[in-house]
Amino acid sequence: MPFQPPRLGVGMIFAPALRPWLERRMAGPTPALDLLEIEPQTLWLADDAFAGPFHEFTAGIDLFRALPGAKLVHSVSLPLGGTRMPDPVQCALIRDTAARLDSPWVSEHLSVGGTPHQAAGFFLPPLQTEEGVALAARNIRAFQALVGRPVAVETGVAYLARKAFEMPDGVYLAKVAERADCGILLDLHNVWCNARNGRLKLDDFLAALPRARVWEMHLAGGMEQDGFWLDSHSGPIPPDLLAIAREVLADLPALGALNFEVYDTFIPRMGEAELDRTAETLRGLWEGVGRSVSDARPAVFASPPGQPSPSVAAWEAALTEAVWKAEIDAHPHKEDGNAVALYARLARSFRGSMLARTLPRAIRYLILREREAVEALLARYYSAVSPRLYAPLEAAAFAGWASEDGDPLLRGLLDYDLGLLAVLRDGKPQLVRFPGNPAPVFEALAERRLPDCPPPPVWELELLPETQGYLLS
Repeated sequence: MPFQPPRLGVGMIFAPALRPWLERRMAGPTPALDLLEIEPQTLWLADDAFAGPFHEFTAGIDLFRALPGAKLVHSVSLPLGGTRMPDPVQCALIRDTAARLDSPWVSEHLSVGGTPHQAAGFFLPPLQTEEGVALAARNIRAFQALVGRPVAVETGVAYLARKAFEMPDGVYLAKVAERADCGILLDLHNVWCNARNGRLKLDDFLAALPRARVWEMHLAGGMEQDGFWLDSHSGPIPPDLLAIAREVLADLPALGALNFEVYDTFIPRMGEAELDRTAETLRGLWEGVGRSVSDARPAVFASPPGQPSPSVAAWEAALTEAVWKAEIDAHPHKEDGNAVALYARLARSFRGSMLARTLPRAIRYLILREREAVEALLARYYSAVSPRLYAPLEAAAFAGWASEDGDPLLRGLLDYDLGLLAVLRDGKPQLVRFPGNPAPVFEALAERRLPDCPPPPVWELELLPETQGYLLS
C-alpha cells in the first residue's frame, strides 16, 4: 500500500530567531502551530564537505526536540537531481535524527548542488531530460533506503530559462516521482517564482502535478532583484500566492503538512504581530485542504522534440564552474547570462553570510579596516577558493586564504573565532594566541570602531565550553 502521510497540520521551518515567538504562541491549550520542521545540517560540523567526517551538534537537536509539536526533517545538503549520489555517512546522521524526532517522512531538494567533487555554492536546476529523470530517481531510491523513511522531493526555484531539449517542469517532476515512487514537497512559492520569471505557465505545471503524491507544501515571501522574483524567504506570503494556494490546497488529498519559511535575518523585520497573522493564515488555509478534490488525472504531455542535449554531467560541470567562479561564459547558453550572474551573486552572498556568522569579529574588523574595498577583497577570495558547503569549513578556508595578509590583529581575531567553533564542535577547552590584551579590541569592535593592534606581550586565551572566553595573560 502506498505511504499515507499523517495529517500533521500547519507549521514553520525552525530558526533560532523564532524561539521567543514560539515560547509565547506554542504554550497553552491552543498552540499557533502543530509542527516544526528542522534542517539538520544547520547543526552539523564537518572536517570535509564531501569526505567528512560529519559531527552533529546534538545539544541543538535535543533543544529542538523539546519544543512542542510534531517534528519533520528537511535535509539541505544532499540534493537529489544530478550525478552526485547520496552519501551514506550523511544519510546515517539524517536517519538517526529522523528516528529521534519521529519524523514521518524526510524531504530533500530535487536540485543540483554542483558536481560530485565540486560545490557550486547554491542549489541549481537539474537537467530535465530522460537521463536527468533516471539519475534523480536512482538517487531518491538510494536516499530513501539509507534514511529509512519515506522521502518527499522539493520543487526547486529555477532562474534559468527551460531549454527546448528539456521536458516541462511539471512533467519532469511527475516522471521523477513516479519512477522513484516518492512523495512531493510542493514549494508553491518556488513554482510561483518560476512562473513570474517566465520559465513556466502555472496552469501547465499544475495540470501535470500528481496531486496524490503531494505530502507537504511550503509557502514563503520573496522580493524583486535584478529583474527576477527571488525565493528569498524574506517576509509574509504575497496575497496573489495566497489566492493560488487556497485553490491548490483544496485539490490535495494526501497533504500532511503546510509549512511557512522565513530566514532568520528577516524574522525581526516581520515582528511578532506579522508572525501571528501568518500562523492564523496558515490555519485558515489548512481548513480547506482536500475540500474539493477532483478526479482529473494529470495531463499527458508530448516528449520534447528530439534536439541534441548535453549529458547531465556536462550540464552540471559547466553550470557549477560558471556560478562559483562567477565566470558567466562557462555556461554555454548565452541567453541565461543574467540568470547565471544572479546565481553567482546569490552564491557569494550566501558564502558571505556564512563567514559573518562564523567569523563575526574578524569580518567586522575587515569591514572597518577595508571600508569600500572589503567587497573587492572578498571577491578575490570567492574566486580563489571554491565553496565549502558548511559554515565552519568556509570559515577555515577563509582563514587559510587570509593567512598571508600579514596583519597580526586579523590573525588573532581569526584564531579566536575559529577557537570558538572548535569549542562548539569538540566541547573541550581551546588555547589561542592573541597579539596583546583583547579587551580594548573587543570593545572597539562592539562600538564599530577600528581597533588598534594591542602592544605586546602576546596573550594566551583559554576558551572554555562554559565561559567561551576566560583569559590568561
